[in-house]
Order: sequence, then C-alpha cells, then structure tokens
Amino acid sequence: MLSVVLIWVYVIITTYLTGFAFLKFVTSLDCMQSQKNKSKTGYKKYNPHYRESYIMAGIVVNTVYAQIYSLMAGVGVSANLILIAFCTLIAVYYRQELFEEVMDAVRITVGSRVGLYYILIFLLMAYGTSHGIMHYDSDLYHAQAIRWIEEYGIVRGLGNLHVRLAYNSSSFALAALYSMSFLGKSYHAMAGFFALMLAWQCLDLKDILRRKQPILSDFARIMAIYYLFTIFDEMVAPASDYYLSCIVFYIIIHWLDMNVRHTHSYVPYIMLALTGVYAVTIKLSAAPILILAIIPIYKLLHKGDPRKYKALGVSVVLALIIVLPFLIRNIIISGWLVYPVTGIDLFNLKWEIPKEIAAYDAAEIRAYGRGLDNQAIMSQADGAALWETDFKAWASNWFAGIHGLNKVMIVLDVVAIVVYVLCLIYFFAVALSETPGLKNKLNTGKVFKLSTRSMLNFADFLTISGSLVVCLLFWFFSAPLIRYGEVYVCLTFAIIFGRFLIHGFNKLGVDSARARLTIQIFATILVAWIGYKGVRLVIDDVSRFNAANFLTQQDYGDYEVDTFVIGDVTFYYPVEGDRIGYKYFPSAPRDMTGQIELIGKRIEDGIVYKNPQP
Repeated sequence: MLSVVLIWVYVIITTYLTGFAFLKFVTSLDCMQSQKNKSKTGYKKYNPHYRESYIMAGIVVNTVYAQIYSLMAGVGVSANLILIAFCTLIAVYYRQELFEEVMDAVRITVGSRVGLYYILIFLLMAYGTSHGIMHYDSDLYHAQAIRWIEEYGIVRGLGNLHVRLAYNSSSFALAALYSMSFLGKSYHAMAGFFALMLAWQCLDLKDILRRKQPILSDFARIMAIYYLFTIFDEMVAPASDYYLSCIVFYIIIHWLDMNVRHTHSYVPYIMLALTGVYAVTIKLSAAPILILAIIPIYKLLHKGDPRKYKALGVSVVLALIIVLPFLIRNIIISGWLVYPVTGIDLFNLKWEIPKEIAAYDAAEIRAYGRGLDNQAIMSQADGAALWETDFKAWASNWFAGIHGLNKVMIVLDVVAIVVYVLCLIYFFAVALSETPGLKNKLNTGKVFKLSTRSMLNFADFLTISGSLVVCLLFWFFSAPLIRYGEVYVCLTFAIIFGRFLIHGFNKLGVDSARARLTIQIFATILVAWIGYKGVRLVIDDVSRFNAANFLTQQDYGDYEVDTFVIGDVTFYYPVEGDRIGYKYFPSAPRDMTGQIELIGKRIEDGIVYKNPQP
C-alpha cells in the first residue's frame, strides 16, 4: 500500500503539472477564448473549474509522451527523468499560479470535512490497489505487453510471438511509464489510479442534500459507485477494461455536470471530446463515444465564426496527436492499422500478422464474448465459422449465462432503448412541426418542463444517451462479454430513466415537504447500500489479507516454465495453461519453435511468422 501511495503522489504531481501547462497553453489561444457578452466587446479565457481536469489532461499528455518515447527506446528511468525535468520547468515557469493552487488545495484539505473525505478515499483505493485478484489476462499478456514497452519500447512484428501482444492499448504505455521497474519491481498501480479519479468524482454525490434535488449526473455517479465496488478487488491488475470503463464514466459524468451548470464555453466540451479520442486508444470498443463530439462541433460551426473554425482546426490537430502514436504502434507491432481488423490492409509489411490468423483471432474474440466456451471455439474448423453462429442461438445462450444484477440491467437497457427511440421520434416530430409553441419548447430544452437547476437541453440529452445506446449496441453485436462493456450496461438505462425520474421529482415541487422527504429517503437508502457493500468488501478481503501488502504491492503470478530457442534468443512458455506473468521474459503462451523467426540476429530487429496456422 505504501508503494502505491508513493507512486500515486508522483503520478498526481507529474500529471497535474503537465496537464496544467497543456490547458494553460490551449486556453491562451485566441480561438479558444469565449465571448464576454452579447455586445461582442471582448473575449475571455476559459479557466477550468475542477482540479481533476488538470490531472486528467496530464494523464492524456503523459500517455502520448510514453507512446512516442516507446517508438525510440524502452520506457524506463530515462523516460521518467525527462518527464521530471519537463515538470520542473513547468513548476518554475508557473510558480506563482501553482503556489496559489497548492495553498488553496491545502486550505480545502486541512480546513474542511471534504478534504478529509478525499484523503480517506485516496487511502481506501490505495489499499484496494495494493492486492487482490489478478486478472487472468494480466498474467496471460498484460504483464508481458508492459514489460516489452519497459525493455524495448516497441518491436516489429511482436504480435507474431503472441497475437494478444498485438492488442495494443495506450494504457500499457502509461503503465510502463509509472511501473518503476527500474527500481527492481514492476508496479501496476495505474488502473487503481483511474478508479481513484472516478471515486473522487463520485464524492460530489453528497451535494444532493445541499441542493435538495437530483441532477442527471447523480444517476451516473450511483452506477459508477456500483462499478467501483465490482472492481475493487480486481483493480490491482493492469487490465485495459478498467481504464476504459473509468474514463467513460468520467466523461459522461463531467459532460452531464457541465450541461446542468449551463457551461457556455466550448473549450471544456472540446477537452472532453479529446478525452473520448484518448479512450479509443485504450480500447477500440469505445469508438462510438466519439458521437459526443457532435456537441462541440455544432457549437463551433453553427454561427459561422472564423475564430471557432480555427478552434475546430486546433481540435482536429490535437486529436491526431493523441491517436497517431497509437496507430503507429499498431502498425509496428502487428503490421495492421487496427488489429485484428483485416478490412484495412494498407501496408503489406514483412512482419504483418498473417491475415488468416488475424481473422481467426477476431472471430475468437467475438465468439468468446458471445459465451462460447473454449472447447466450442476450438471445435470450429476455421475462424469464419465462428462469425456465422445463428443470432437466436447465441443470444439466448449468452443471456442465460448472465446472472444477478447484470441480467436485470440488461433488461432495463432494452426497455431504455425503446424509450430512447420514442424520445427521438418525438424530437423530430416537434422539430418538423409547424406549431411555434412546440418548437419553442424544443429550442429552450423545456420539453419535459424540468426545473432550471436540473434541466438538460433535450438535444444534448438525446446526443449523450444516443452515444451510450450506440456504444451498448456496438458492444452487444461485437463481443458482448459483460466485462468489456459493463460501463455501457450501467449507464444507458441510468441516464435515460434518470431524466424521467427527475421529471417526476419536479412534479412533486422542489421545495415541497414530499420532495424533501423523497430526498431524505433516497439519501438514507444510498448510505445504507454503500455501507452494506463496504461490509461485504471487508468480509471478502479477509481471506486475501496479507500484512506485507501494507508496504509493497502484490506481484504478478508466478508459473512453472520451459524454454525454446529462436536464433540466439531464449524464450519462455508455461508448462501448463497459457499464463506466464511478468517474471519470465521474453515469453510466449506455447512453444513457437518452427512457427516464427527473427528478422535479423537480434530480437530488436523484429519477429515474423513462418507457419501461419491459427
């Protein structure tokens, strides 16, 4: 736990500083400054309202940095020294502003109960990240993928050694940057840090008693708390699913908060849209979240302001900077622009993973997500057969395999999609209507007569909900394993039904005795539920408790191995199963003798496939 705490302090300092510098630069651009008033007499800079915005921006910046550095060398002590030097320059340049920020943060932390809450959550999440259940895939390939980045940065055709190493995720580069492997042990604390950021964001749920009414982001926060409870004993693992889910929760909650607060500047919407681009580099299943970019694009284009056109251009450049290192790494590791998508074959590189292997791998991912067990998958003659499974057959088996609250949420999601479609029909019916009164309701966002404090523009509600619906459907028709898309399962019905629940609450009268009683009952149930889940966590943790974890983090798994030799390089593989952990490097899930060869004499020269059989 102590090691996790120290690493997180380092992460907070470095991400805060790089994020601070990045946002200062972006908001200083003329095109990113908003109009002061309707008379158009001047412009003002946007100032971020949330300190976590600096940390989140820094996470994106440092991830891009780690990926770019990995293209040149292993991400280790030198990469961290350069980062520290850069952060020192930022601290010196912005010393006055940063001093004020630090003093303000200290006042909040020391002088209020809220600061104590933030510290307690920090320590609780650090304890959870110090030990737990190591994800199967982390010992299968996450640990090895991170170590390859630590040791070599990148190797051509690495996916030929183990196809799952071609599942490039920007989260692995970030994990390598902050793994501190040069100290003698590779720590894996960044999935837990993403969970920490989300937990801090959920803390704002306490404000429901102060404001005496719910807002839409409250429902997203409740589902985020549920998700954090489900991964608390697993966030010790550097699984990209946890990074992605936490970042999507963050985007949706933050976006809803800004809408409810009627944030007029387009800058924070651009920043969140760019965070969505970053989410796609963590895992491609997040691609539909980019639908949210419609909102800032509309804000930038609908009035024909040349300054806003320039802001759009800057945004596109920033998006390219975020995504290009990820795509370049894809090409170098697998030979494909986006592995295992074989429909885009632009390069025909020597080290390209054979198309039939990539196609089989894609089919296996989908089949596994649909609930086919390994024996059923392996019984198929080729990858194509896995794609052709009858929809009714796999969907019914898939649904039967889901248990507990997940099944309830799936049913609620189906109903929510129907409700969303009806809302969409209503929206277009009003938009096409010749009745001025209806159009005025649509334009003001008061279709459901929500109160001013909790009102969310109807078009924005449809865009945010639509993004989640598309994400949910994309997940369902690709690889619907709950772990892959739990964030969409949680959020879709919560946001859509949440709007109607707020509508019902407002009908009670915000200041009425019934409304106050409803809020008190809701808060009591919420506190009782969190208390119950907390007790369950303590009970479950007893069997895994190890006093040593108060000092250092639980390591990856350790397995019995054998070796094979390719050229002059010795590789390891597990004697049983396919997991090998971090310790034995380089490794493959099985003996690859006769199937691969080195491009040159060194492993750095690359790896190619000799015998393309899945």
